[in-house]
Formats: sequence, structure tokens, C-alpha cells
Amino acid sequence: MASCEIDFNEVIGYLKSKKIISQTPPSRLLATAKKIHKSTYSLILWRFLITSLPENGKVFLDEIASDAIQILPQALMGYQKTIDLLSRGIIENVTRHIYYCDHPVEFEITNREKKWYPSLEQLFEYLKRHPSFIKTEKKFDAINRLRTFYDNLSANIHGRKVSNLEMKKALNDIKFVQAKFDEQKNALEKCTEASNFLLVKYHHDLVGNFHPEFRRLILHTIAPKARRVLHGLI
Repeated sequence: MASCEIDFNEVIGYLKSKKIISQTPPSRLLATAKKIHKSTYSLILWRFLITSLPENGKVFLDEIASDAIQILPQALMGYQKTIDLLSRGIIENVTRHIYYCDHPVEFEITNREKKWYPSLEQLFEYLKRHPSFIKTEKKFDAINRLRTFYDNLSANIHGRKVSNLEMKKALNDIKFVQAKFDEQKNALEKCTEASNFLLVKYHHDLVGNFHPEFRRLILHTIAPKARRVLHGLI
């Protein structure tokens, strides 16, 4: 899609100028980077496409964009734990966005009182009971997928298994590895699919007014079967 392609070329130019990647990066690196960019670009779009929301809804779309825009350069520099933290932040902010859109009073309380806020468990439970998702979750379990992704990311971050430990003892140990980059791409695509599914379903009345190119780009991050669930075809 034209806008995504143009943005990707600009991003690659910026990364070259900052010496994050070489002037002639390998084709495999570029192919994976392009797919990561598509995922993050689709998540960033929300803050520009939905502008009429009050602060209790808008602020978390801004946070999703902030997390998403950092992923590609961090991945290219070889930071795994940072990518996990950013991906986890996207999941947290998707759940917060939906909850606080529905709860402006609770948003005010959260910002007024230091120790009052719903736990992630409460946020996921709210989504499971939400009228927008009760039927679709049975056909495409986006909420359950995000919860599973979140738990897996937390396990990686906290190093519950020896295999999760990064064991970086010096700056020289932090380096780009293509195989790990490919894994990050696969994980991000799954996270993006479930996140965009929930956002499209929740904002279905607004999505219809998006520019066709941007709407198509967001929907293309979602597998065909899940798109049919969104359209009510299955």
C-alpha cells in the first residue's frame, strides 16, 4: 500500500543515517523489517484516524503508537527484552483504551488517586464480558490470544526459565541476529492481529469512515478467517 511503502522507505533511510543498519542491508533483513513495519504502522495509524475521542480514550491510542514506533529500531539493534516490554505495553494499552473509553469517571479517579487503578486481570475480565466481544471471542479468541501473549512476554522479561535469560554481560553481547529478528516479526504479527481485531470490533462505527487505504491496511494485518468474523460472515 502506497502510504505504508513510502513510510517504510523513509524509516529505512533514517535507520541508515543513524547507522543502525548498513547502507546496503541484506535482502532478508529488509524483508523482515518490512513486515515488522507493516504491523507497527497499522498500530500507529489509530491515533491519527480516531481524533474525536476525549482524553480518556485518546491517551492510550497515543501510548500504543509510542510503543509501536520504537520496536523496529530496537529490534535491529538486537534488544530482545526491550521488544518484549514494548509489545507488552501495546497489549496493556489496548485493554486500557477499551476499558477507559467506557469508564470516563474511573479514568478521572485513576489520574487523581495514586493507588487506584484496575489490574490487568480485571481489564481482561472486563473485555471478556464486553458485549462487543462475547460472540466474536467464540469464533476468534482475540482476548485469549492477547492474554497468552502477555503471559509469555512476562515470562521472557522476568526470565522464569534459564532459556529466557539474555545473559548480556557487556555491550558487545548486544547484537543483531537475523533468526531472532524473524522470531520477533512472527510474535509481533500475532500480537498486532489480535490487537487490531479488538480495536476494529470496538470502533466498528468509526472504522467505516476511515480512508479506504488505511482501513484496508489495518484489516490486512488480520487473517482472512478472523476478518470474516469481523464482517459477520461466520
